[in-house]
Amino acid sequence: MSRVSTRSVRGSTLLEVAIALGIMAMCGLGLIGTQLGLARHAQLAATQERAVFVADALAEGARMAGGPGASTAATDKWKALTAAIVPEGRAEMAGAGGDASIATITWAAAQFAAASGSAAVSRRGPCIDATVPAGRACVALAFLR
Repeated sequence: MSRVSTRSVRGSTLLEVAIALGIMAMCGLGLIGTQLGLARHAQLAATQERAVFVADALAEGARMAGGPGASTAATDKWKALTAAIVPEGRAEMAGAGGDASIATITWAAAQFAAASGSAAVSRRGPCIDATVPAGRACVALAFLR
């Protein structure tokens, strides 16, 4: 092998290593982004789960009370605890006609969800017969007394 061909081979190896390191860095950044997205969606799912739990507890308390518009200590307790269970949570009970009622829980939507156009909060439809202000998410549970 001549001296000229040996010199050209040395430079190409360094270029290959630089390209490989660049590809590895891009993959690492993609992995970090994926993990952050998974953590955000897990937080959204946990908040929705807690809100559905409160709505179910309100429905059970109202069913124990009996007629429409009746309130028990259990429903009052869950309405008071809603803010502690979900961020800035508010609980409402409304009659839907006859024996049907709707328990609605609204809470402050996470900032990363409200800012992103592809987040679950912006794709969900409104709650049943509830007007939800911007920046808030909701869960509604219809039940019979």
